[in-house]
Amino acid sequence: MVRTLKDTLVTTLRWSQAYTKTDMVYLASGGFWLVLGQAVSSLSALALAVAFANLAPPETYGTYKYLLSLAGLFAIFSLPGINTALARATAQGQEATIHATTRSRIIYASLGSVCAVVGSAYYFFNGNMELSIALLIIAATLPFFDTFTSYLFYFVGKRRFDLRTKYYALTQVLSTAVLIATLAFTDNLLILLTAYFLPLIGIRTALYWHIARAIPQTAPKEQETEVKQYGMHLTAMQILSTIANEVDKILIWKFLGPVQVAIYTFALAIPEQIKGPLKGVGELAFPKFAEQTSEEIRQNRPALFRKLALYALALLGVSLLYALAAPYVFQFLFPQYMESVVYSQWFALSIVTGIATIPNALLAAQKKTKTQYIISVVQPLLTIGLLVILIPLYGIMGAIVALLLSRFATVVTYIAMVRAL
Repeated sequence: MVRTLKDTLVTTLRWSQAYTKTDMVYLASGGFWLVLGQAVSSLSALALAVAFANLAPPETYGTYKYLLSLAGLFAIFSLPGINTALARATAQGQEATIHATTRSRIIYASLGSVCAVVGSAYYFFNGNMELSIALLIIAATLPFFDTFTSYLFYFVGKRRFDLRTKYYALTQVLSTAVLIATLAFTDNLLILLTAYFLPLIGIRTALYWHIARAIPQTAPKEQETEVKQYGMHLTAMQILSTIANEVDKILIWKFLGPVQVAIYTFALAIPEQIKGPLKGVGELAFPKFAEQTSEEIRQNRPALFRKLALYALALLGVSLLYALAAPYVFQFLFPQYMESVVYSQWFALSIVTGIATIPNALLAAQKKTKTQYIISVVQPLLTIGLLVILIPLYGIMGAIVALLLSRFATVVTYIAMVRAL
């Protein structure tokens, strides 16, 4: 009976392809796993947020998020753009490059550790031992924290979204459980940081070696060089966006203090988690775009824009529903942070900008380096400029307005760039 239902579903999906002009079987099979993975991520983040809201003081949580933002800035040295380059290479049959790219990421991530040590020395000489030790923890873990996640992008290139989701979910659930268990016993900032970094490093390292050992150990030098160079280009494009993603919490911590960082973080939490599954849409489309020629992309462009318009309308409906539900959600989950509600309602409009993942995937898959550079410079500079101006003037609401303006401007830019291909 199960097989009969499956056959019926496949037949229906293939029938619908005449109207959607989309490979619906691929979308349903791959999309199921990607949405499931993002759902696990969102639920893990929600469970962690509830734990922090009820078990840790706002000052501790605000400082914890401030430190993670600093770690996020230092992590740009780990060349995160290589992951996208690896997914592209794997889709083209060059999966053996995973070994060389991972080694390169570990080496370059050490530069981020040096920056963390410098920050630690700054806080030490200014008499803040807690932040000084915290940055030493970041320095020690940075070379191994994110560098072993390359197997996830190997699975994207192979279209094995099922395996990607299973391994990703395992990592999220186990690491979140450790951190929540730690919160149940202590709200000490340094212990919490250690409980965040070490489980993720251990799990990711074990999974990487389990998967990578079955992949050929060597690749042609020209392939490794091409992937590294493209990965460095993509990383360079991410520098400003990484700063833009983290600077809001750093500025709020500096101008308003750790409690306001906590309030701001909870305002963004649920809308960002709602957007989480949307990231999978771009990953799902990436291998398809990578296989198409430029001419095929141009021919399919009108259909792509129609799909984006329908997608945006659906997301607008989701954002309005969340805005209506937000007061009740916060009363139930985060009663200590009711001050975050109005900010969260406004920020819900950012859910619509989730459509940007599709044109972003198209440009990356087609290796439109120049176009990506333009976007990677203009959008983050706009975000950073607006945050620097509006946070000192209007506090948290200034940060919300800055993010909304910059994200909608990014969507318009992406659409213009795709139209110009």
